[in-house]
Amino acid sequence: MSYVSTSPWQAGRAETPAQVTPSLASPVRDARRVRHWQLQALAALLCQIGGILFMVIAARLGHASWAFVLVWAPLSMALTLWVLLGLSLGFGLRWRDPTLTVPQIAYSSVSAVACYAAVGPMRGPSLAMACLALVFSIFALSARQVRWLTAFVVSLYALAMGILPHWQPSRYPAGEELANFIIVLTVLPAFALLAGRQSNLRVQLNRQKSELQRALARLDEQAGQDELTGLMNRRRAVEKLQERCAQARRGAGFCVALADLDHFKAVNDRCGHAVGDLVLRRFASELMPLLREGDVLARWGGEEFLLLLGGADPVQASQALERLRQHVESLAVPLPDGHLLRFTVSFGLTEYRPPEEGSEAVARADTALYQAKAQGRNRVVTADPGGPAAGGGAGALNAGG
Repeated sequence: MSYVSTSPWQAGRAETPAQVTPSLASPVRDARRVRHWQLQALAALLCQIGGILFMVIAARLGHASWAFVLVWAPLSMALTLWVLLGLSLGFGLRWRDPTLTVPQIAYSSVSAVACYAAVGPMRGPSLAMACLALVFSIFALSARQVRWLTAFVVSLYALAMGILPHWQPSRYPAGEELANFIIVLTVLPAFALLAGRQSNLRVQLNRQKSELQRALARLDEQAGQDELTGLMNRRRAVEKLQERCAQARRGAGFCVALADLDHFKAVNDRCGHAVGDLVLRRFASELMPLLREGDVLARWGGEEFLLLLGGADPVQASQALERLRQHVESLAVPLPDGHLLRFTVSFGLTEYRPPEEGSEAVARADTALYQAKAQGRNRVVTADPGGPAAGGGAGALNAGG
């Protein structure tokens, strides 16, 4: 049996408590991550500008070639500018490393070694450029990646410091290059050790944060779920009602219905509360698959249930509820003694009327529900569309059924 037969009301899955749990990958969090990545790329760009100014000074002092500076400067900024532009335009945001940290650090390290080889007597300060490039590994890379990058940078300096004394002995004395290499071999591995430790701490904190978020999500789901039926409880239903009211004030109309199991008190008195609980669970499990995607079914209290039906006028909603009523009427719950228990349900329906409060619509649906009870139960009654909106809070629960 489908919820309705017409195309606007195709059968689907109703909204469950698990579906209303806030997503961990929310747009707000994504925006914060993008800003963080943009700041990281901007910091890298500022560092490269500092390196360019250093090279310009070296060229003015005659220690570096202007041709080298004019070629190297735009190339040193190209990758970072491309990353910054891509983040601003939304490119690559779903990549595992949107800021291309490994390529940027590798490229910056090669640039640092090239600068070292180009500035001659001023090459000592340029060693800091390699350390500065590795700083950014702390933010995104694993300890293993940091170690590999450090080995790559040390190898580059070893190659450069081994070749330069043979290429220009007077400009790059072998003793000075050996001293510089000892500094590289001491500082960079120590930095890699600290950066790797920091990276491990970051991974551990992120893991703990994710576990905490999942635990909070489970707690929030449980706080909004009725333990007996698995449906939303009244607290979560009120939240959904307020959301639907806000949407309806912007043009997305919906209907509110209250459902009450008929003569439920007599079921509890005659068959016991265990059977009553079984009836409530059977009612919830039978109705949930018949609702459309986005519709809400919640336990409002006792044997009373709240339905929020979006995208339908009262006529369509009434027809849908009538089909649900007929389906419930056809059900039978097996009892321990072998007998079958049949039960029925009454519905009170109304259309939400902006800009009223949600409690007013619920009170009007409750009035319609009492009319359904007074007219003999096992029926759907729609509130008078021409009447005034009912005032007051949510309707009282039907203790007696």
